Amino acid sequence: MKRILKTSTIVCLAFALGLAFSLASPVSAAETIKMGIIYAMTGKGSALGTKQMDSAKLAIKEINAAGGANFGGKRVKIEAFYQDTETKPDVAVRKMKSMIEDKGITALVGGTFAHVSLAMNAQTKRTPIVFMATNGVPEKMFTKKLKGPYSMSMIPPAESIGSGAAAYVTEIMKLKNIVVMLPDYAYGHGALRGMKNVFDKMPQVKYTTIMTPVGTADMTPYLIKAMEAKPDIVMMGQWGNDAINILKQAYEMGLNKDTKIFFNWIVNVFAMGIPPEALKGVRCQMFWYFDMTGFKDAEVVKLSNEFTKRYMAEYGEPPDPYGCSAYMGVKNVIRGMELAKSTDPKKVYNAIMANPKWTGPKGPATWMIDGNPRYKYSSFIALGLGAKERKTKWEYVKVIDYYGGKYFQRTPAELGWK
Repeated sequence: MKRILKTSTIVCLAFALGLAFSLASPVSAAETIKMGIIYAMTGKGSALGTKQMDSAKLAIKEINAAGGANFGGKRVKIEAFYQDTETKPDVAVRKMKSMIEDKGITALVGGTFAHVSLAMNAQTKRTPIVFMATNGVPEKMFTKKLKGPYSMSMIPPAESIGSGAAAYVTEIMKLKNIVVMLPDYAYGHGALRGMKNVFDKMPQVKYTTIMTPVGTADMTPYLIKAMEAKPDIVMMGQWGNDAINILKQAYEMGLNKDTKIFFNWIVNVFAMGIPPEALKGVRCQMFWYFDMTGFKDAEVVKLSNEFTKRYMAEYGEPPDPYGCSAYMGVKNVIRGMELAKSTDPKKVYNAIMANPKWTGPKGPATWMIDGNPRYKYSSFIALGLGAKERKTKWEYVKVIDYYGGKYFQRTPAELGWK
């Protein structure tokens, strides 16, 4: 009888201990949250990737300075592992796998160029973790067929950049004769698909498409072709040095005297290289801008300017729009962990989807089942400033409006989600 009681006591004790461990979240026994941060620190994407990395580091510093993530009263700090994609998909995937297998990360924030982020998204189907892309990626990443189980992205796809620009020019500016000048590679073709989604629904709109080869030093022949169409507006979507070249040469040719110019998507990294006189009066679409002073939403102005102030105190210059994305990406992953009280990828992702509404420097947003947020202010519209209009050496535009209409992003149902 004593042997039976002793055995029963051991069994009960073992059950109690097992229950206690089973009820604990994965982070309960951990001293830190292990998170990977990966951007293009070298290679073609490095000019932008270094700014994204700085913003992600600031977000982590702020969270840790507050004691760490809040797991129901217990504070857990972030242990971050920083890596360089070298702007190469194979390198990014190799380093991603190493961080998962050797460091034990359960979440990865990063991505500078689309093809690299697509490769990391594909890898999450083999090694599931929370993957938060903070750059523009093709719309196909958000389709039910291709999206990783816990993949998300802070920035809308290239198609949305095109559709947002096209919708603003046609819906708000009411222009009908349009020339579209886009770079002849994946991003440009993605933006063109988005623009066609809008233009083709508007029979009154006539548009001409001109694709410019990447790395074109002399944009003159393409600009002459644009001028010959006698458009109401020329919409440009080049990137990096190509963006600087086309706007500079358009100014030198006097294109801005004959027609309006709209730049589809602009960021600090190359905007600072555009001569002020070439950018003056150009309408630009943006993800976000570091100085939202004067914008109608006081909360957006407050959150944006506070973030800019903290970033400038840390780095001595204002944050890039894609830096804002990286900052919000880290904050959103940690928010998901706090909601789930766990670092388990499935629980974190489900907690975000169950509590989809959030706000940040860009304003209110709602996560959708396709892993992409729908922002109240889908994109901001800004006006390029001339040299005399710039109060500081960092300014280049003034935000004057926003686009938040139906054309900006396709619905989850259109991407295969039911």
